[in-house]
Amino acid sequence: METSKSKVYFTDFKTKSGMNLLDKLEKLVKKAGIQNIDFKNKFVAIKIHFGEPGNLAFIRPNYAAKVVSIIKPYIQEEDQMLLII
Repeated sequence: METSKSKVYFTDFKTKSGMNLLDKLEKLVKKAGIQNIDFKNKFVAIKIHFGEPGNLAFIRPNYAAKVVSIIKPYIQEEDQMLLII
């Protein structure tokens, strides 16, 4: 059985004038091909763990909200989206 390598997309936290980290996230997600995923009749789940108190290694809620706003246009009314927190 032949396996294919996954593409990994990376960005740093440096931003240029006029672009913030949420803008970079949107650019990264679109570059990774979110628009090419067939969401029709699929169940879409976004799972987020906000971490332990005092822990800084977690996804901030505003980043999750950005991802939802990016994929929402590709999800039809009859499809379902679930945000698990």
